[in-house]
Amino acid sequence: MARAKTLTLISASALLAVTSIAAVAGTGSNSPFASKKKKAWETQQPPAPGPSLTPDWAQPQEILTPPPVPTNSYTTQPYQAPTEGGSYLLPSSNYQGEQFGAPQYSPPQTQPQYIQAQPYSSPQYTPNAQYAPTQNPPLKYAPAYNGNNYGQAANQAPALRGASNAAYASPTFGERYGFGNVQTSFTGSAKVGVAAVDRPGASVGAQTIFDIDARAEISAITDGGTEYGAGLRVRAQRDKFRRGFGGRVGDCPAGNPACASVVVGANTRGVKGHTGQFYTDGAPDTEDTALGLEGAYLFLRTSYGDFVAGRDDGSAYLFSLGAPSLVAVAASNSGVDYTGLDSVKTFNDASGYAEKIAYTSPRLLGDQIGVGVQVGASYAFDAKACGVNYCVRDNSPLASEVFAPEMKNIVEIGLSLDRKFDSGLSAEFTTTYARGSEKTGNAAFTNLSAWGAGLELKYADFVFGTSYLKSNNGFAGNGDYTAYDVGVTWKPSNWGYSASYGHATDDIARLSSDQGVLAVSYDFGRFRLGSGVQYIHRKVPFNTAGVISSQTQNATALFIEGGIKF
Repeated sequence: MARAKTLTLISASALLAVTSIAAVAGTGSNSPFASKKKKAWETQQPPAPGPSLTPDWAQPQEILTPPPVPTNSYTTQPYQAPTEGGSYLLPSSNYQGEQFGAPQYSPPQTQPQYIQAQPYSSPQYTPNAQYAPTQNPPLKYAPAYNGNNYGQAANQAPALRGASNAAYASPTFGERYGFGNVQTSFTGSAKVGVAAVDRPGASVGAQTIFDIDARAEISAITDGGTEYGAGLRVRAQRDKFRRGFGGRVGDCPAGNPACASVVVGANTRGVKGHTGQFYTDGAPDTEDTALGLEGAYLFLRTSYGDFVAGRDDGSAYLFSLGAPSLVAVAASNSGVDYTGLDSVKTFNDASGYAEKIAYTSPRLLGDQIGVGVQVGASYAFDAKACGVNYCVRDNSPLASEVFAPEMKNIVEIGLSLDRKFDSGLSAEFTTTYARGSEKTGNAAFTNLSAWGAGLELKYADFVFGTSYLKSNNGFAGNGDYTAYDVGVTWKPSNWGYSASYGHATDDIARLSSDQGVLAVSYDFGRFRLGSGVQYIHRKVPFNTAGVISSQTQNATALFIEGGIKF
């Protein structure tokens, strides 16, 4: 009862402290792929670098022409005199148009092709006046293409659009390669939160987090719509209990036969998997804050797809889906964690932010088969990179440190299928696969194999998502990491509601976890304020005098968070 009262008091204080802070306004989708920057050829047409060099004859022209030639025998309708008074000059019932000077027209030697022809109208009359027939409006016609004449006078050079009679000038080197159309962009998000946390081994207390993720790009866009340039991504985070995904769980000494371990030379060392990054023996990570360069790359974006070289996300990660959430914390794939016990991810991050080359195709075949198809592939030389929530380094030579498989030549592929139905329902299904070669050569390890799948449905104000990930963790024995999640968001107005559940097991760490998040949010333009509860129940190994048993860990966080997307 005392803990519940303390949680409530701290949560209320947190609500008052950050009510003025708002958070990221988004669609509710938790897909990394959905958040990628659109290509230039999808969002804008590049401006012309000065006067256009296209001659006038290549465009439809509006050229005035006299009315068609009237015949010499056309006859107007007999004039009907008005029934009431007035004095009129009445024509005869057989009035001949020539008496009123009908216009004469001599056709040109090369008869133009008429697009529009108006019938000749009889003259109109008013009382007590002398009349001449009014002329029809000038007609418009398109000149026939006639060899080098271009529909103009013979031997006359075609005119250029833009400046009158401007001389033809070839594009400069800079215009041809887009240097006259340089674009810069700066995007990202900033989030901050505070929570009243009840977790094992600690009294109820306040936990604060912040997460800043910024990406900057500079690019040139050619006349053909090709965009090329360079980008940087930096992320900074304070997360006291989590310190990135993975970490030490429970207590299971490497020398105990019931615990996962690996022999390295003359030492028996604790082990952690490549995907889960959980381990049970060795020093815990004690860093509260982290700063990482998570992107430094060159890119080429065209109507044929995107090409990237450098430090950036792999294709398996880009095509991963997860349970949606309207707040920073969720039951899976969370960027932050108030409790420090989050153990569920379904994003297939086999190579993380390591240097790589990658290709992502545009959406294909939607008009032909009714389903949009998109594919991606990437290759990383190795998995070594350290960001905020992904950190893979070389193994330490110290016997007290855990030992992990080291992956190289990592190949990732992703496939996305999407369709929007007449009912308004849209669906997207993705699948991913990653494979890497293990290079330590230790018998306890093997080549990495990880695959995932995800489904996201959107209808009206609802988003439903579920996903699955399975990896052998690069471990030769029974060391798989498996996770799945399910979630839904409803955002009928500025108010939004989300609920999600996730489950994970890591056989190397003998970890089993269930967790859920319920949250409500409110948008203020680009800002969002959110509040909710995070609950985690998991089982980890526990050592009592050499006997390994299962220990239950429960954690609850009442949180309020906010931020902005820029």
